[in-house]
Amino acid sequence: MDKMITSAARRARRIFSSNQPLTDPVFGRVGEQFNRAQYFVRIYYIVSAFISYSLMNGLHARVLRSGEWDYLWPLAWLAQINDNSIIEWLPVAALFASLFAFQFPAFRVFRVVFAILCLFTAAAFNSQGSISHGLHVWFWIGFGLVFLPNAPANHAVPRTVKMTYLSVIVAVQALILFFYTLAGFWKILAGLTSLLRGVEGNFSPRGLSLQLADRMLQTGTSPLLADVVIANFWLSWPMFLALIYIQLVAVIIVLRPRLHVLWGYLLMMFHLGTWLLMEIAFQHHILFLGLLFVMSPFRPRSWTVRDAISDLPVFGRLLALGWRTHPDKRVGPVPAE
Repeated sequence: MDKMITSAARRARRIFSSNQPLTDPVFGRVGEQFNRAQYFVRIYYIVSAFISYSLMNGLHARVLRSGEWDYLWPLAWLAQINDNSIIEWLPVAALFASLFAFQFPAFRVFRVVFAILCLFTAAAFNSQGSISHGLHVWFWIGFGLVFLPNAPANHAVPRTVKMTYLSVIVAVQALILFFYTLAGFWKILAGLTSLLRGVEGNFSPRGLSLQLADRMLQTGTSPLLADVVIANFWLSWPMFLALIYIQLVAVIIVLRPRLHVLWGYLLMMFHLGTWLLMEIAFQHHILFLGLLFVMSPFRPRSWTVRDAISDLPVFGRLLALGWRTHPDKRVGPVPAE
């Protein structure tokens, strides 16, 4: 069974990886990526302390304002205790757990405790009859980091441990990008369904504008750029189609390091757009996209624009054929000899 999984993983990697090899030194690459990954892990936990602290006031206000709670399954045990004040202590406990995980990143027990408390805290914010996705990415990253191997600082770390460590980081990146791919898939499915029904949908020029207008009527909101997009749907239509592409192929990007930084920024712009057009805020996603992809441990030291264009899924090679650039003209610092 293990051999079948390994074989399937290698086959998928060959299919979806870039055909343009990186120019970074092969043997030095693992050490550099491992050091970057360790920094990412510690930054994640100190950031988690900040997030935990920032959630305390909101959860405290909810407990004071409402005595009715519809506990999600992670907090079902609270229904037996009948003491809502415990909810207020969840982010406090998560803060301490994140600080311990930050200070002692080689000890899995602190990462496990933090992941559990992070789950409880996120569940508390979704236990009053509505579901908000704003904290999901925070939890899923913490859950993924539970599987990191022990890699004590200031000690010689075997190459096998480094590779395992980096594999976990890749898995976390793939998980987060897979969520965006699912979003793109459902947009395409909804668009195809509308086409079959003969109504305007995601693939029609006015599709996005109609969605924005409908949401404004339902919520009574006035997003900053919604009126502009609704009035100029011929401009917004190609951008919406581009967004669907960006989301759909997102999970493939995990195997194309040259595109990590670009896709990090593109997905940030997507979340900026959800606020400007729909007043839906995902501030934590901006933060974690920056840490996971804009500052990706696997970002190459240097790359050519043509190679990056060639790495674009589906039609990158066609675009690269029309891009004329000197093969030595690189972006970023040139690797040391």
